[in-house]
Amino acid sequence: MENVTALNDHAAAARPTSAVKTFENRRQEIQRKERLTGLVTIGLLTILFLWSFGVSEFFDGNRGADPLARMGRFLQLMNPNLRGEVLFEDSSTSGSLASWFYAMPLWLPALWQTLAIAIFSSVIGALIAIPVSMLASRNLVKQQMVCMVVRRILEAIRTLPDIIVALILVAAFGIGPLAGVITLSLSTIGRLGKLYSEVNENADMKVLESIRGCGGGWWQQIRYGLVPQAAPGYASYALLKFEGNIGGAAALGIVGAGGIGIELFRAITYTQFSDYLAILLMITILIFITDMVSEAIRHRLIGIQGGAI
Repeated sequence: MENVTALNDHAAAARPTSAVKTFENRRQEIQRKERLTGLVTIGLLTILFLWSFGVSEFFDGNRGADPLARMGRFLQLMNPNLRGEVLFEDSSTSGSLASWFYAMPLWLPALWQTLAIAIFSSVIGALIAIPVSMLASRNLVKQQMVCMVVRRILEAIRTLPDIIVALILVAAFGIGPLAGVITLSLSTIGRLGKLYSEVNENADMKVLESIRGCGGGWWQQIRYGLVPQAAPGYASYALLKFEGNIGGAAALGIVGAGGIGIELFRAITYTQFSDYLAILLMITILIFITDMVSEAIRHRLIGIQGGAI
């Protein structure tokens, strides 16, 4: 009898209590809701993707149903038809490298102008972005209204498409690099101001508090407390933006904002397909070299050793 009672007690103890049942039911309900939410989200994203896919006219029968074939035909048009037996002959020989890059004396100065636009706008924009970012940092500004206003201004700058700004400035100042410099400087301020403010907010404020406790003013706190912590981040983001500004400067030239883009637009206008490829290769090589050099500099600044150029 005692054994039977003990077995009943053990079975009763093994049964889940009402609290456990309630918890399990609640867990299953939450899981069902999460699954339903996930399925609805996936369905909406799929519908959005299919809609955008249709609007993009990627497969458009009026233009040929095979976009890869169209791309192949376009690449074939850009083929300079180089011939190995005359590859290194002069520019008067068809099929030579010199005949392909026949306008190098014109393209090379334009490419250097693109690089100069990117350098100048990156430096000016990065320098202005530093004090602007401090006004946008919640941990550095006591008046939160100032912080909010500066952040909204930076957001407004970032929403302006570079190509539209460049078109407006070309209309205002005329064709030339000035419009490109101002456009990319504004773009750099808007993007680096946001990134720099995040660097500032991640700084260790105890260092600044220690300087303030020793009698240091606001400038001393920034100079000796914030800048040593934030400088590697500032430089890293500035170099990253500089890489993007090279491509941006080349693209803005198409609307008359100076640089190699003007020559690219000329080639497009006169359907000089082989010139497209030559100019694009020059831009690509410049960006590759800049990317490798700036990557090595960034690695050194943030303490990563052995970064290969």
